[in-house]
Amino acid sequence: MAGLGELTSAEAVRQAMHEYDQIGRGPFLKKYGFRPARAYFVSNDGKLYDSKAIAGVAYGIQHPERGHLTWQDFVGGDATVRPKLESLGFTVVSDGPPQTASFASDQLVVGEIYPREDLIEIFSITDATINTGVFRPSGYRSIWLFVTRDKTNDRTQYRDHLEGDLLHWEGQTSGRTDSKIIDHQANGDELLVFYRESKRQHPKAGFKLEGRFKYLSHSPGKPSRFLLQRIDNVVEGVEEFEADPFDPASVEDGRKKVLASVARRQGQGAFRRALMRAYDGQCAVTGCAIEALLEAAHIHPYLGPETNHTTNGLLLRADIHTLFDLGLMAINHSNQVVVSDRLLGSDYDHLSGKSLQTPTDAADHPSSKALAWHRTQHHFGSD
Repeated sequence: MAGLGELTSAEAVRQAMHEYDQIGRGPFLKKYGFRPARAYFVSNDGKLYDSKAIAGVAYGIQHPERGHLTWQDFVGGDATVRPKLESLGFTVVSDGPPQTASFASDQLVVGEIYPREDLIEIFSITDATINTGVFRPSGYRSIWLFVTRDKTNDRTQYRDHLEGDLLHWEGQTSGRTDSKIIDHQANGDELLVFYRESKRQHPKAGFKLEGRFKYLSHSPGKPSRFLLQRIDNVVEGVEEFEADPFDPASVEDGRKKVLASVARRQGQGAFRRALMRAYDGQCAVTGCAIEALLEAAHIHPYLGPETNHTTNGLLLRADIHTLFDLGLMAINHSNQVVVSDRLLGSDYDHLSGKSLQTPTDAADHPSSKALAWHRTQHHFGSD
C-alpha cells in the first residue's frame, strides 16, 4: 500500500475534504494528480468525495515531510482505501460521484482541455446526447455548449466563432434548445462554453473550457443566431475623478490594442456619477433609463486619473458598453452609431445610423479625438 497504512489521522482526512470543498473537485484532483473516482466515495456530513484522492492527500497532511501519495503509490477500492477510511470513522460508498455541487463548473477548470470522454468519466454520464452541441448533465444546474468553429464536411455548417469575450453561435436547427439558452439565467442555470477551432486542434478531439457565458441577444430562425458574452472576467472599479480636460494625445498608452475585459463596471465612483449627471441618467445610444443597467464606459481605456473625465466617457446600457469595448460598435464623426458587419442581422443592427444623445452641457460632450481614436483602434476608420 506504499505508506497508506501510516495514515492514522481522521483530522488529516477532514482537512483534505475541507480543501476539496474550498477549491472544487476538478482543481483538487488536478492539483494532486488524481483521476476522478469511478466507484468509491467517502462520505462526510452528507457530502461525497473521491476516496483515493482524499486518502492520498490526507497522508501528506499528516506527514508533510513526506508529501502526499500519488495515484501510482497505491491502489484504491475494497481492499485498501475503503478499510483504511472506515477504520478512521468514515463511511465509504459506491453509488456514484459526488452530487454536492450545484454547478458543473465547480468540478472543472477554466482553460483546461476536456475531451468528451473525460467529461463522461468525471460526471459519470450515460446520456448519449453529450455528443450533440447542447447538453445538460444530470444533477447539475448547467448547460454545456460544444462549439467547433471549422466543421468537418459531414456536419451541419453552423457559423460559430469566438471573438474575445463574445461568442457568435447558431442554435440547433429544430430550435428545441433556444429557450434553454435565452432563459438560462432566469432558470438559475449556468451556461458553459467548450470551444475549439477544429476537431484536430486538441488531443482526443478535446474542447477548451472557455468558462461561463450569458445570453445577450438572438435573431430567431432555424437556426437562431445567438450573441453570448463571457462573464468570468472581472474588472476593478475606478474611484478617482479628475476635472481637467481630457486629451488622448497626452496619455502614455502602454497597450497598443485593448480588448477590455468585459464585466459589469457599474461601480466606478465619481466617474459614473458624473456621467449619470451629464446624460440625465439615460443611455447615450438607446435612451434606457434603468439605472441598474447603466455603466460608465471609457472611450479611451482607463490609464490613470487623467483619462477619467466625462469627455472621455459615455453612459451606456451594459450590453451596449460590451459591444463598444469589444469594437463591435463605434461613434462616427457625425456622432452617429456605427455597427460592425459582424452584428448584421442581430438585434443591434437597427442602431446603425442612430444619433448619439449628447449632454446638454457642451463641456461634457464626448471628445472627438477620443472617439476617432476608438474608431481607428477597432478598424472603423478615422471618419
